[in-house]
Amino acid sequence: MVGHNEQHRWDYFFFPGLAGLLFGLLQTGLFFQLSFGLSSGFITFLMISLCWLAGSAVGLYLAGKCRISLAWFVGLGLLAYFGCVVFLQLVPFQTQFRPLYALLVIIMGVAPGFFFARTAVHYSARDLFFRENNGFIIGLVGGTLLFLLTGRVALWLAPLLVSAVVVMQTRRLGA
Repeated sequence: MVGHNEQHRWDYFFFPGLAGLLFGLLQTGLFFQLSFGLSSGFITFLMISLCWLAGSAVGLYLAGKCRISLAWFVGLGLLAYFGCVVFLQLVPFQTQFRPLYALLVIIMGVAPGFFFARTAVHYSARDLFFRENNGFIIGLVGGTLLFLLTGRVALWLAPLLVSAVVVMQTRRLGA
């Protein structure tokens, strides 16, 4: 049986990569769902990238201003993700709703910014970016492969499962 301190070290070591995995899965899911349900043009890719970064900036700002847990922002981002999925199913290919999708992507991007601001006090910048970025890349590649092998269900289930683990780890580590 793993001791409490040893378990905490494992949690501490893997948490940034796990968060990065979630963020990569969400971005992969956004890309595929918006490409198939809205537009596969450059504007869609640019919207996802810029709005995600804008949301991250909001998250960086909020991390210093509020005492809310990262788990709350992960949950909010997941709600925005599934809101996007449902809306794309209800009204596909309606580009006039691009501002709504942009807002939902901004909301999803808040969690990564909040994550970096809150966890930066526990990790060196080098370790934090290395671990989160590797998890993110695994999320991008893994989400793409899962989608290719299993279809859209992977874009719905994988973020749900990984976010549940991230929320548990967030609560355990007090992030």
